[in-house]
Amino acid sequence: MADNRELRQARAAFDALCNALDADGWHYEKDEEDMSINCGAQGEDLPIEIKISVDADRALVTLLSEMPFKAPESRRREMAVAVARANDGMVDGSFDYDYSGGTILFRITTSIRESLIGERALQYIVYCACNTIDRYNDKFLMVAKNDMTCDEVAEFIQ
Repeated sequence: MADNRELRQARAAFDALCNALDADGWHYEKDEEDMSINCGAQGEDLPIEIKISVDADRALVTLLSEMPFKAPESRRREMAVAVARANDGMVDGSFDYDYSGGTILFRITTSIRESLIGERALQYIVYCACNTIDRYNDKFLMVAKNDMTCDEVAEFIQ
């Protein structure tokens, strides 16, 4: 359980996040009690749904975004290759893939433990996530819908 100092620190991070989104004109829904935000963006091709939460207990800001589709059972092996290839060399964030359910989500986190996080750092998290998701979401969808081999998928995602 977070102590008062950690709660104040988390609240400051949440307020900075709201200020960062407000400064860029984002529309979002926030839950003050849970210190979470739901919002979305339109990528070049697919919508991007985003949930950002500030966790005082773990001293983390976490952004999660689930892809708006699932890999069909017949394409899950190829999707595993696609996700692994996309994650290879990724500096910030990663795609999490649930093989049994076919879901993919993007995750990026930053620690706020004993530190103050500024609006620019939070903007970076949001825009890094959106750019990365937009770069790969349509490719993942094509892997889910097309009959590519694992080798073709690896080349396609490269």
